[in-house]
Amino acid sequence: MFVVAILAIAGVFTEDEGSEVDGGGEDFGITAPAPPKPPPEPDTRAIEFTGLRPDAIAAGAGFVWASDSFSGIAVRINPRSDSPHELRAGGFPTDVAAGEGAAWLALPDRGAVQRVTSRGVPAEPERIDGFPFQLVAGEGAVWAMSQKTVERLDSSSGVPDPDSSPTRLQGSGSDIAAGEGWVWVTRGNREVVRISPEDGELDDASANVPGAFNLTVGEGAVWALGAPAPPPGQPPPTANLIRIDPGSGEQVGEPVRIGRALAVAAGLGSVWVSTADGTVRRLDPEAGSFVGEPIELGGYPQSIAAGEGGVWVADPKRRRVIRIQP
Repeated sequence: MFVVAILAIAGVFTEDEGSEVDGGGEDFGITAPAPPKPPPEPDTRAIEFTGLRPDAIAAGAGFVWASDSFSGIAVRINPRSDSPHELRAGGFPTDVAAGEGAAWLALPDRGAVQRVTSRGVPAEPERIDGFPFQLVAGEGAVWAMSQKTVERLDSSSGVPDPDSSPTRLQGSGSDIAAGEGWVWVTRGNREVVRISPEDGELDDASANVPGAFNLTVGEGAVWALGAPAPPPGQPPPTANLIRIDPGSGEQVGEPVRIGRALAVAAGLGSVWVSTADGTVRRLDPEAGSFVGEPIELGGYPQSIAAGEGGVWVADPKRRRVIRIQP
């Protein structure tokens, strides 16, 4: 059920006929003296698989990690050689997170989270209170999001923290990220809220992001993708990329529009957005505008991560992981 929900969120954009991209130099309230210089065209390399259709990806703990929610297979990729090592998950992972010295798999079919060591050795899945379908590692713990709750897990074992209770989101969550002193959640497909990692309490501040479905933390901000529902009988609109100030938890500047967006990642000096057109766009976080030409990948770049020396894209349609070397 959770797998279907996640794919449905991404599939909202597959029928969007608009591909307009609008990014001005003052979109996030930052005055740029001149448009940013277009970066050189990055190198790309595909790592292809036969039995794996990677639909989630993460970079951390010295490796890149991808998982397949249909086959129950995960893979650890060595970023120094791009060599993969496949492993069998303890269920059907809908998300993978990396950090805190390991990788983590969300197993909603088991009501569990599974820790994988940096050497690629899976531990026994640990049951939690909910049915986690999204994960993030950071701010001193691992955070498992079920439909309406977030649980804190011990990063050394994956066991739920006995001194904390699940955080009730007061709505349905769809994505989770961590950084800048907070845990961030998209809630109700309409806003981004934050959780204190110290006591698990929801903060009063929130950012209005109509159609919120994906977010990341990096390059000094929180970045959220939203796709407002269209008027009756109208095609889906372009997505909005919204910058959120980590200090206030509120939106900064005007949204930047991008057609058929699927996922966002921040790192290596840029913000990266994958689209259902088979491209990745690069945004200059200081200028608040997209730079350079779209990076043509083809396929369906469903998930994206930045770290471990590159930008990594999971493409289940063509059974591959793509490395973008900026």
